[in-house]
Amino acid sequence: MLCYDISNRPSFDHVIGWMRDIKTRAPPDCDIVLCGNKSDLDNDRVVTAEEGLALAEEYGVQFFETSALTGNNVEPMFTALATTIKRKRIDELEAAGGDAASVAEQSQAAGTVKLGGGNNDRGGSAGGRTLGCC
Repeated sequence: MLCYDISNRPSFDHVIGWMRDIKTRAPPDCDIVLCGNKSDLDNDRVVTAEEGLALAEEYGVQFFETSALTGNNVEPMFTALATTIKRKRIDELEAAGGDAASVAEQSQAAGTVKLGGGNNDRGGSAGGRTLGCC
């Protein structure tokens, strides 16, 4: 998830560099969502939704505008990302000759999708410093 602040033009401008870093350092099948955060600050907006959508389309990634403060659109963003990951894994299993329907049923019954390990250093807080934050 690549986030920028809709009320901060430099954070949006940095997305290009962050995307380059992801493309060069992350696994090639890395799923990415572009997120324009702080949609609750619409009066302070300097990055339009159209600009965010255009950039997401340029990179071929999903786009959402969210508000971490109000929670607006946060769950749909995570659900979309988890669904993309789950579908990709099922497709991989089917290509390998596995029983994708069984795996999908088990995941749905459990109500969980495993998104990876807990040691993620691509954002958030690490060692007291903020990384890639909006």
